[in-house]
Amino acid sequence: MNEKVIEVENLNFSYPDKTIALRNMNFSVSRGESLAIIGPNGAGKSTLLLHLNGVLRGEGTVRVLGEKISKENLKRIREKVGMVFQDPNDQLFMPTVFDDVAFGPLNLCLEREEIEKRVDSILKELGLEGYGKKSPSHLSLGEKKKVSLATVLVLEPEILVLDEPTISLDPGTRRIFIDIFKDIKKTKLIATHDLDLVSQLCSKVVLMDKGTVIAEGSCRDILRNKKLLEDHSLEVPASLVLNGLKRQELKEKNRLSFSLWRKMTAR
Repeated sequence: MNEKVIEVENLNFSYPDKTIALRNMNFSVSRGESLAIIGPNGAGKSTLLLHLNGVLRGEGTVRVLGEKISKENLKRIREKVGMVFQDPNDQLFMPTVFDDVAFGPLNLCLEREEIEKRVDSILKELGLEGYGKKSPSHLSLGEKKKVSLATVLVLEPEILVLDEPTISLDPGTRRIFIDIFKDIKKTKLIATHDLDLVSQLCSKVVLMDKGTVIAEGSCRDILRNKKLLEDHSLEVPASLVLNGLKRQELKEKNRLSFSLWRKMTAR
């Protein structure tokens, strides 16, 4: 039986202005699973993610690694759940890349030697070797997003939560990030509009709209349901459309080849 590392039960949340953001949310994530959370703008995806490490607290139950999130275990939960925000500028605030990536380990009171080892290792792993002394404010968006990811991975969390990780990236940088995420062997939750990314990385999909779960199922079933996606301001990803056209083209070629073969053998 798969171990449930995240369990959300009857979660409701409203902002101070009475805007209802989450309505009776229920879903779970198994260890090692990559789950996509998709939906139109304003569906509540980011609000939901902020409940997974206790930044926001609604009514209902959120369990992480078997523990219900509470004030008493909040620090421990945040060590286990690493969150990468949509805008890297919300995550980077130190004068150098090294300082930003080292900030978390310093707060864990790790030894200086261990911190330097971890920081150097993760920067190298993400293609940022030699960036330690650079100012994050002078980096490109793609580089900032890498540093933001590094600030989380350096803490070695068990669960990685990503909010729109490829938004505003050029196609080449986007492909680099998809490859990076493929190599990260952790439980992943990804809130995104990038359904091509979902088709490459995720096995399971939760479709949200107006703060509630509309559909939940395998990546294949959800992403191929044209009507379901269009009803919620989404589209079948281009890669699946292209694959469908290629399969149709292949069927037509096979049909024509078989027809030609029959004509030749009938002579």
